[in-house]
Amino acid sequence: MTESADKSPQGGYLPFLLVFALLALLCISIITPVVRPLMWAIIFSFFSYPLNEFLCEKLFKGKHRNWSSLITTACVVLLLCVPMGFIGISLAREGLRFIASLSDNLDSIQQALTHAWSNLVGKLPDYAIQYLGIKGDAQFLQDMIRRAVNYVASSLGDFSRSLLGNVFRMIYQLFVISVATFYLLRDGHVVIEYLDDILPLPKEERVALFDGATRMMKAVVIGTTVTAGIQACLGVAGWMFVGLPAPMLAGAFLFICAMIPFVGTPFVLIPGAFYLFLMGNLKESLILLSWAILVVSTIDNLIRPMFISEGSRVHFLLVFLGVVGGINVWGFLGIFLGPMVLSLFIFFLDCYRRIWRAKREY
Repeated sequence: MTESADKSPQGGYLPFLLVFALLALLCISIITPVVRPLMWAIIFSFFSYPLNEFLCEKLFKGKHRNWSSLITTACVVLLLCVPMGFIGISLAREGLRFIASLSDNLDSIQQALTHAWSNLVGKLPDYAIQYLGIKGDAQFLQDMIRRAVNYVASSLGDFSRSLLGNVFRMIYQLFVISVATFYLLRDGHVVIEYLDDILPLPKEERVALFDGATRMMKAVVIGTTVTAGIQACLGVAGWMFVGLPAPMLAGAFLFICAMIPFVGTPFVLIPGAFYLFLMGNLKESLILLSWAILVVSTIDNLIRPMFISEGSRVHFLLVFLGVVGGINVWGFLGIFLGPMVLSLFIFFLDCYRRIWRAKREY
């Protein structure tokens, strides 16, 4: 009885499963350090794949897939290196200039706050001042402004130095992205076919899975980046119109904040309007505040749902949770990966529900 049990197929699977689990753990430990550049390579190869296919079919007549993938990868790298290098250097310079501008105008800001506080306290009745314990001087406001300016200056300084100091890390990540993008463009169809073979789902479910993932990636990446780009351009236009310094630095923060739900461009534009108010430029402050609320924020409410909800057929709450949670886990990359992972999980859960329902009915 024991000998027959040892010869059974179930008993023979155990060593294989143990070795497979060990190899899986080793693979995870190897892949973990390059997960972020690998994910970027997947996104870049996904959106540059039409160019690769055009070059392969039209220019090389279906041959020389290596050359078409190499040319497409070179285009991706150039689009990354040239603009990002220029933007990085410009951001570092404008960050340092903005720090100097804050330091130079610190006295003016403190005087404006002191004057505004004195006028406010002067209009309050004496019993309210005594009951609330309000002090006539604005020393605490001056200390708060000084600490805030020092914090902003140190944060911008660290940001500027990190842009210039992480050169080798960026080169390493760019190398991984380039190599991974080349092979994904050349052999991506093989990967898709392999995944299609190993998925334990009916054919209709597999087709729906790949179609849904494709639609979701297009909607999230294109919708998020296009919407944030439009908002950043409009915000920078208003920023430059009122004469605020460091427009490129503001544009970078506008682009990043515009991708984060319920943060958005007001996180940058409203402090800019408040800064103008403290400097005595009331007209420019009102113009920037109105532009931020009535134009820039409204564009987000019109464009983003059109791209994401309609393109992916995913509830906006799922997109919101994916973006917020993805940022916490993967940083900037999580803006794109978070909604993808959540939507795929919901899809697999729905597949399980349909299959289990069919078995119960049968």
